[in-house]
Amino acid sequence: MPKKAENKVKQDAIGGAQDDARTAQRAPHASAHAPAPAEDAALKIRVDPRNYRLHPDRNKALIAKSLEECGAGRSIVVDNTGASIAGSGVLEQADKLGIRKRIVETDGEELVVVVRKDISPDDPRRKLLALADNATSDQSQWDMEMLREDWDEMQLQDWDIELPVVETALDAQAKEEAKTRLADRFLVPPFSVLDTRRGEWVDRKRAWTVLIGQSGTTGESREDTLGYGSIVRSDKYDGLGSLNTVSIFDPVLAEIILKWFLPRGKCAICDPFAGGVFGYVAGYLGHRFTGIEIRPEQAALNNEMVAGFDARYICDDGQNIASHLPPDSQDLVFSCPPYFDLEHYSELPNDASNQKDYAGFLRILENGLTGAVSCLKNDRFAVVVMSNVRGGKKGAYYDICSDITRIMQRNGLILYDEIILINAIGSAAVRAARMMQYRKVVRVHQEVLVYFKGDPKNIKAAFPEAEVAEIEVENET
Repeated sequence: MPKKAENKVKQDAIGGAQDDARTAQRAPHASAHAPAPAEDAALKIRVDPRNYRLHPDRNKALIAKSLEECGAGRSIVVDNTGASIAGSGVLEQADKLGIRKRIVETDGEELVVVVRKDISPDDPRRKLLALADNATSDQSQWDMEMLREDWDEMQLQDWDIELPVVETALDAQAKEEAKTRLADRFLVPPFSVLDTRRGEWVDRKRAWTVLIGQSGTTGESREDTLGYGSIVRSDKYDGLGSLNTVSIFDPVLAEIILKWFLPRGKCAICDPFAGGVFGYVAGYLGHRFTGIEIRPEQAALNNEMVAGFDARYICDDGQNIASHLPPDSQDLVFSCPPYFDLEHYSELPNDASNQKDYAGFLRILENGLTGAVSCLKNDRFAVVVMSNVRGGKKGAYYDICSDITRIMQRNGLILYDEIILINAIGSAAVRAARMMQYRKVVRVHQEVLVYFKGDPKNIKAAFPEAEVAEIEVENET
């Protein structure tokens, strides 16, 4: 037995015999969902084979190292048959090391607190245990196949859990199935509210995700870019934390914008503050796309993702977009710029997310959008996805959406449509009570602002009939 585990046994020796006796005499724990074992004395604590987390060898080695050098820390959770619910990786390594178990019964109405009486604030093992506890969690992985067997994506969205794309899902069969789904008739009615939580939306997003692949899901992430961790999330604002689809631009929304607001035929599209997903969807649908990306690594990743399509990403400041495209050459201007400094993308001085004040951010936005609009043909649309964010000493909203409308109006465009994009509730339910102490409501939507350059009377002649779902009307009583 490892020395640390042996010391732990000695420290618990006095209570150990009493615990074993109590364990043998425990009354069965009643449950409406699973039968209690016939004799709790025979209860066998074991790892549940249907554990949602995978523990690679590196993760197992780190758990074992922590147990050997620091002793047991967290408690684990088992059901009333002894099968693990949480802590399966720890249980497996503890069994191999011969660490004894102390059973604590609870009905879930109390929190079991593990007090390490042998660890003082200045004990070096305290820091080691805190480090190992977080590191071992980071090294484990979701068992994606098992998750998909037990849960659908709508249920996971309620817990703010988004299933990542794994390579095994990107085989030829999965891609063909995704293409078949995208060939179905478009499912979204043309209302002023779009609900990303609906089943048909989730199914279509899943199909796009399979086609775009892992590079698409990480390439445009406002939480994690280029392999996780290069973006520093701002803690200034609490109004957008629940927007699951902010971090990765929703490909279904991209498809809606391209199908609703492009004229007939192959079209040219530009984006002064580009991300990867919109360019992929545009290229897949057969259009020509030009995006400006300020970060060289992100531009390279985006170009790799759209290889084979008529799409390109230019590494430059979005304020210079007009130097890369001829005037009056584009059929659509699209952009989803940074939401001020809600998330920090880079240390570049001309990065819109890296501005010290709102005036500097707005100046970059105006220059980029003005340049893009100068490249837009007449009788064409410009679409900007944005959300207002809280900031400043008083926690008031920066009215970014209204400021963008004023920018577009100064360039001769009119605000033609306002669409609300409803996102999954996610962690909003958890934060709502805290925010309501100051009477702040949790924001769970974004705005899709649609502008038009030219005479709206010409729209019907230039644009095809939109492919949309049949509209179901409920009888009012």
